[in-house]
Amino acid sequence: MQVMKKGNWIGPVLLFLAALIWGASFVAQDVGGVVGSFTFQAIRNFLGALTLLLVCIVKDAWQKKKGLYQPPTPRSKKLLILGGIGCGLLLCVATVLQQFGIDANEASPGKDAFVTALYIVFVPVIALFFRRRSQIHVYLCVILALFGLWLLCMSGSSITNGDILVIICSVAFAFHITLVDFVAPHVDGVKLSCIQFFVAGVISTVGMLITERPDITLILQNWFPIFYSGVFSAAGAYTLQILGQKRTQPTAACLIMSLESVFAVVSSMIMLPEVPAPTAREWWGMVVIFAAIIFSQIPLKYPTKKKKDPQRVA
Repeated sequence: MQVMKKGNWIGPVLLFLAALIWGASFVAQDVGGVVGSFTFQAIRNFLGALTLLLVCIVKDAWQKKKGLYQPPTPRSKKLLILGGIGCGLLLCVATVLQQFGIDANEASPGKDAFVTALYIVFVPVIALFFRRRSQIHVYLCVILALFGLWLLCMSGSSITNGDILVIICSVAFAFHITLVDFVAPHVDGVKLSCIQFFVAGVISTVGMLITERPDITLILQNWFPIFYSGVFSAAGAYTLQILGQKRTQPTAACLIMSLESVFAVVSSMIMLPEVPAPTAREWWGMVVIFAAIIFSQIPLKYPTKKKKDPQRVA
């Protein structure tokens, strides 16, 4: 299987941009999480959904004006709705557990990003159950990237209860990536993203009303990280993920998206002065990750065994 679908480089670029935005979002979540995990996620998801709804309205109006609009078929509409609900449910589980883990951990956002990026291990395993195999060197890159992530974020740290929550979150993200890879090629990516955030927003709101008491003062005090997470991380980055996965093989896609851990370390260093600068070990981790991702994007040809000609007489 080729690493890039149809030899398209646009997909990896979109996923790279998504990872960049997510990396900075870890810092935003670290700051904005004081409002309550469900509250933060509910506002974030609805902000993302409303932003994408506006984009969908403008996009459809422009296409109708230009005569380019194609109404969805009953099959694609059904897949869009069911796929959006499934993606929204998985996304809600993943992001809420991630937020609980970030709130529970006292470590830097970089460590939380590393634990989240463990989906680079889970995605290839899940794909095997659906008989979707990658080239051998892509699996080697998974191991190499995992080693780089360990160098980057796990120096001198032990696993905590918060880490366990984020590990479970990474499993949910792995299933989310797998489902997106199945649904995205057949539906409108922006509309799929919009539906998933409405679903995630509704579920998060229920959790908020049951377990938390939203404080409008705290929400207003943390409006910028919430706004960034909703508009840029949710509406922007997750839509880039869906559009990027249309053109990228899932194992290679999760390798590129794991760059969020590198960007989380850099962002925390810039935006959170109390976080120390990366050590030599951490810089080496970044180098290893970049090398793994670049190598994973090179389609290699492996020798195949020649079949014996049954008509040939020895």
